[in-house]
Amino acid sequence: MELPASGPRESEDYPPGFTFMEVPDPLSGDNPHCPEPDISMPETGVTFTDACYSTLLTKVTEADGINGRHEYSRFDPFNADGSMILLVRDDGDFAVYRTASCPYNHAENRVAVTSAMEEPRWDREDPGVLWGLDGFQIVRDDVVSGERTVVKDFSSDPAIAPLLAAEPDIYRITMREEGEASYDRRYWACVLQGEEDDYRARYIFCWDREADEVLGLYEVQPGESDIDWVGMSPLGNWVLIGGMDGNSGNIVGLTMADRQLREFHRIDYTTAHADVGLDADGNEVVVMQNSQTDNVDMLPLNHDTQPILEGQAGYAGTDRIPLLQLFYDSESPDGFSSGVHISCNADGYCLVSTHIEPGADERNWLDRTNVLIRLDPRHPRAFYLSKIYNTTGEYWEETHGAMSNDGSRMVWACNWNRDPGCEEVFLLQLDMPSHWRELTE
Repeated sequence: MELPASGPRESEDYPPGFTFMEVPDPLSGDNPHCPEPDISMPETGVTFTDACYSTLLTKVTEADGINGRHEYSRFDPFNADGSMILLVRDDGDFAVYRTASCPYNHAENRVAVTSAMEEPRWDREDPGVLWGLDGFQIVRDDVVSGERTVVKDFSSDPAIAPLLAAEPDIYRITMREEGEASYDRRYWACVLQGEEDDYRARYIFCWDREADEVLGLYEVQPGESDIDWVGMSPLGNWVLIGGMDGNSGNIVGLTMADRQLREFHRIDYTTAHADVGLDADGNEVVVMQNSQTDNVDMLPLNHDTQPILEGQAGYAGTDRIPLLQLFYDSESPDGFSSGVHISCNADGYCLVSTHIEPGADERNWLDRTNVLIRLDPRHPRAFYLSKIYNTTGEYWEETHGAMSNDGSRMVWACNWNRDPGCEEVFLLQLDMPSHWRELTE
């Protein structure tokens, strides 16, 4: 669709000779550490320079409870050309705003508010289209005209409708709020969720939009139903199931399956904070926190990738690649005190953002820091990006740093370390240099 002429906000230029500061040894707990400075909160829309790493940051929304922030790290909140952004609302819906002026969430910038749409995701090519779920439907909304297209209604699908008739407590399809379809929106993996038996996942299915066919359908047994999320790999080759380590059967730990849901392969001990993406060679990967090693690992999506299980030492024979050490050691003066989220929206890269609780000391080089990782399987590299200027007392105060699909910008939730626990947050945006890929290859 054609949008009115209103592009994204113009960002300031970086000075000649700017370079990113590289992390000397991402697999060490001891790297150069720049403590977050105590500086005055910036004015909205005024770009300032990060005091530690010289990147350009801007406060782009105003705090209004949680209404001034994005949803989660795994999803690009910006549309395909960066001219609009999707923000959460405290009533459960989402709002679309133009990004040509700050604050983004000013009433004059508002384009639309979603209605009866869960798990909204921007189309990767059409800047005016949101995809989402509504009950048993996959829907597509034109955010400017307000027109909705029902892409698929599974309540009348020949493979799904009999299940709904036999089990009337099943009330929706879902990716459990964290999964995504394939990049081209051809392949979708969803859970059928019921109200009975503690709202557990009842079935998993994979649908091909081009053929309008359910390719695979799997009945989830009660012992397999502790599932964090379900989604497709970026190129649509695999169904990914975020099973937990306490499960049994075919869905123990993070599991990949073929689209027919006949072959299941465990690739991690459990499921933790993660994102799917492409590595520097264009291969499908998951980047995830490893609960067994306290690293962030890159997991190639193939059958050679193996989990590291309890009591297992080292990475030998697992085909997985450690990217970053999370040095959780409370006795060490360099111990890591933060939690992490991961965003792999830009091909070949991921953003690792951190969040830290009130009273926790900033001791480790990674504390209160955003880091960019180049997903080169032969030689991964990490670069300091910025400090976070945030303290997390409640869920919506977690930074959830999210990278745009083109890598040109990142946003994260921020309270400027003021009144943690009150959930009054805005967005900080980091605009990257135009040649950021050249600087990090």
